[in-house]
Amino acid sequence: MKTFISFSLFFLLISAAWAQDTVQAPKDPLTLGNELYDKGEYSEAAAQYLKATKSNAGGLQRAFAWFNLGNCQVQAHAYNRAVVAYRRSVEEAPNFSRGYQILGDVYYTLGAIPEAVVAYRRVLELEGTSVHAYQMLGECALKVGDVTEALRNLDAAVKLEPDLPDLYLAEAEAYADVRDYGDAEKVLQQALLTMSKPTAEAYFYLGQLYELDENPQKAIHAYEDGLLLAPKRADYYMRIAAIDQKVGDDFLALLVLEQGIRAGIQKPDFYLLRGTIFFKQQRYDHALEEFRKAYVLGSPQGRTGIENVAATYFNNGQKALGDSVLASVTK
Repeated sequence: MKTFISFSLFFLLISAAWAQDTVQAPKDPLTLGNELYDKGEYSEAAAQYLKATKSNAGGLQRAFAWFNLGNCQVQAHAYNRAVVAYRRSVEEAPNFSRGYQILGDVYYTLGAIPEAVVAYRRVLELEGTSVHAYQMLGECALKVGDVTEALRNLDAAVKLEPDLPDLYLAEAEAYADVRDYGDAEKVLQQALLTMSKPTAEAYFYLGQLYELDENPQKAIHAYEDGLLLAPKRADYYMRIAAIDQKVGDDFLALLVLEQGIRAGIQKPDFYLLRGTIFFKQQRYDHALEEFRKAYVLGSPQGRTGIENVAATYFNNGQKALGDSVLASVTK
């Protein structure tokens, strides 16, 4: 009696057998390299990619192998080796724009600005437009002091991507490099109105420009706006406090430092400055409290402040109080 197997069952059996063969087949080096790279095993991945560069599968596959090998070298901070790998990648695939882009980035990291410029211009030749290429050409121009060329490229990038904060910061930097603080300020003012999500860094840099332009009150307002977006940026509380002190407003300096502490910042510098202001005001009990907090946070200057308060008590004839203060730091 003949046994017949239905077509659908036959297909399932063939599919199962094919799947088993596929699972058992060794993976090619490029695939293995990708799996290792995803696991963060860059040295092992590099070894597989190197094998893949010798493949006969075609120039494009070898191009990807060299490119990924370059990525491994970047992860290892071996930038010169990365350059070699990326160059081999674009030799295998001359129209591989991504290869030229990353090659340009590595050249820029190495400070090889002319070589970076050549790579980024090649990206533009291949893609027509590229925000990254225009941006980096602008950055390259800034590196060599060509403000006009920098602004030309950065403007081209802004037209393509008007919501990218770094572009406006770079444009403002270009103007600031030639001390044209007014135009630098205008760039950031416009950016903060244009961007869908204004950034703290834009406000902070605008504040720095106002300081350079000798407009301390505008600087404070810009820093305060930035702190609303990034309330734990300790350096800008200190900047505001320094401006307040410079114009003789110690009360506001104390207040802004207190705001930083309430925002969760625990830095000895905050307490040291508050202690110094209180000491200058002859409010020694408050100064002592602030210096002690700085000392607890590990500041040796905090101890010095405590000793200065104790010395003041001694000089004022309050020996017992001075002894008590000194005893608190000698235990």
